Amino acid sequence: MIHTMKFHLVFVFLFTALLFAGDTDRPGLEPLENEFRIPTDEEKQLVMALKTPLIEAKNVLAPLQKWFDGRLLSTQGKKEEALKTWKDGLKCMDDLKPLPQPKWQDMPDASFTVLTTLNLPSYRSLRFDVVQWKVANLNQYGGVIRPASPKPTDKLPVILYCHGAAFGIPTYFLGWLAELAEQGYVIACPAMRGEPLFQQDIEIKGKLIKCEGDIENLEGEVDDCLSMLRATWKLPYAQPDSFAMIGHSFGAGVGLLAAARAGERCKAVVSYDAWLVTPQRYYWDRMARGANNWLSWADFCNQPVDVQLRGLMTRSIVHNAEKLSAKVLLFIGGAYEGSVFHQSHDDLISQFKRLNKHYSYHVMPNGGHNFVLYTESKPAQDALKIQTEFLDKYYPPAGKNSKGQANQLNSND
Repeated sequence: MIHTMKFHLVFVFLFTALLFAGDTDRPGLEPLENEFRIPTDEEKQLVMALKTPLIEAKNVLAPLQKWFDGRLLSTQGKKEEALKTWKDGLKCMDDLKPLPQPKWQDMPDASFTVLTTLNLPSYRSLRFDVVQWKVANLNQYGGVIRPASPKPTDKLPVILYCHGAAFGIPTYFLGWLAELAEQGYVIACPAMRGEPLFQQDIEIKGKLIKCEGDIENLEGEVDDCLSMLRATWKLPYAQPDSFAMIGHSFGAGVGLLAAARAGERCKAVVSYDAWLVTPQRYYWDRMARGANNWLSWADFCNQPVDVQLRGLMTRSIVHNAEKLSAKVLLFIGGAYEGSVFHQSHDDLISQFKRLNKHYSYHVMPNGGHNFVLYTESKPAQDALKIQTEFLDKYYPPAGKNSKGQANQLNSND
């Protein structure tokens, strides 16, 4: 088991900064921020009719466009026209077809430039390489936690760590990752596009580093992760063409998609309170004046409706679950049961059952959304024990076999 150390936890907003490219609301959506119920029966009937087909990824282009048109008319003071438009939207709900599956490209290739190497004072056997690589003509940054003196013959399994929020790699969590690396892993930590390298202001060679591009909540972050993996596999001490993913919140949602796109190369997934598991459900929740768990939703809606629907489909692990071949370990905090986070996980479990996927799902009693960050709390410690057993079995560190026991060859190292 990994024993966590005490770290000062800075206050972290886990999804308040999850902004789509741009920063404006679609006209007609402004009143929703201050509404906690749908004010007219006509709009409510259309929104409720859209719920199931939207979540099931049906092509609701026509009725959804009517909802947006009615919203705009309503904010322009054209109340009767708005009511008629919403009524017309109900007439477009028949014979809805499924949206097409997204066509994914293979993992984008990349190679690292090491900018500097940082010492981890409490972990003298490890180093933290600050690395740069390019994907989609964007310079991206991240860190690789690796042995201080790797042997050319070492081939350590790779773990992709996908952090929560969109503020860069959390420095207060490096100890947790370093202890994982000490077990016999290389840890690849992408900052992801539009983000600073670290959540704290730490200069590298005299300047603060920020990844190029905009925060997307779509395919871009997945490409950042996959390209970093391709670069990590080229390191002489890294085991190529396989990895496990560990992620939290925003990062877990991205990491699940990265695992699906990587196919059989991803062997194991550990997800803590993944965000946007079913983006369609978060999307509908905002239409219905539910909790605002997607703060950039109104900006996302600035796109044409057909583009929105394709984007939701591409971003949904629920609707791409058949591509996920890894063993999956899911955690979620039990303290906010009934939220869209839990509902989305229920969607995913239903898909896993339908597809006969290998998974384990744990609702941690009294755990909040950020429970894994409080590494000495009971929910975090309990989850860590489960995680260790899971990785030992399905993606063991160097020096252990698939049952978690030390290999005789390395038992005296």
